[in-house]
Amino acid sequence: MATTTATSAPTAANYQPEERSFELRNGLVITARHWRSSPSGSARDCRRFLAVHGFLDNASSFDLLAPLMLQKLGPEPVEIVALDLAGHGKSSHRQTEDYGLWRYVEDMDQIVEQLGWTEQGHAILGHSMGGAVSSIYAGLYQDRVKLCILLDNYGPFTRSVEDQPLHLLEHIAEKKNLVNKRLPFHPTIQSACVARTNGGNFAMELSSAQVLVPRGLRPMERIVQELGSDGESKVEVVQQGYTWSTDQILTIRSAQSLSEGYVKAFMSRITAPFLAVLASQGLGPLTEMLELRTTWLAQTKSVTKRIVPGNHSVHLDNASVVASEVCSWILAQDSAPKARL
Repeated sequence: MATTTATSAPTAANYQPEERSFELRNGLVITARHWRSSPSGSARDCRRFLAVHGFLDNASSFDLLAPLMLQKLGPEPVEIVALDLAGHGKSSHRQTEDYGLWRYVEDMDQIVEQLGWTEQGHAILGHSMGGAVSSIYAGLYQDRVKLCILLDNYGPFTRSVEDQPLHLLEHIAEKKNLVNKRLPFHPTIQSACVARTNGGNFAMELSSAQVLVPRGLRPMERIVQELGSDGESKVEVVQQGYTWSTDQILTIRSAQSLSEGYVKAFMSRITAPFLAVLASQGLGPLTEMLELRTTWLAQTKSVTKRIVPGNHSVHLDNASVVASEVCSWILAQDSAPKARL
């Protein structure tokens, strides 16, 4: 008599990402983490997501959320490509020092071309600054973006046109001082993780920092003076440790900020179903944006806003709750991002 063996459904831990790199036309190399719920080369329909992290973060921002999404959206094949934006994580630094949001959009366009997703379409998933970039991208490539999902973001922050001269003066002053700015030194990866847990609404749980931080570090040496064996003389000792891999120019304000009119021009072009998952203790200015910016989304097929408990990095601190909100919404959409691989 034939017997069958029951197989359990895959858990989030079963999904391990592949490291990817994409060389752009300007010579930049953008690195990424690529999750797949089915083997490469499958001819079945698939949901595809381009994931974009927040300011000074990296692709590991999605290390907890992405596997949960693959699990919850199965058994249909799913792919999630989480980028290290230029100047972040393991990606190249720009030689031009131009980190305007539109430059990230240009990079993403080339990566989507290399992935072969241009005609097939895909969803966009962005946290914080990555959400701001995603909203511009979704307004620019209407036919390509099937779903637009923002995590604790509702489009780019802005300053009035009248404030632009002051903003530029502040940038120039900060850039002059950058040459004398010391890179932070962390003797261990753990100490860097602890440092990342601080920061008010930008703070995160230590367990989340331990997921995110290692990808954003590089080795560093520093010379310190210590007492010699005689207890009086001083000797120089080389300490091994770590500092952030992020391009240092990103630690000062940008040369140009966006106006409300600029952001409206892009967000009003978004046609894909739109979801914003906002943290209850997240960025305060978002609550002021919601009413006005929702009116800009008149072309979208649907606009959904959901509040989840947590700080700005809730997709790391409480990934299971965010995954449930995101995936239940995705499954409810008639135009889910399905395309041939």
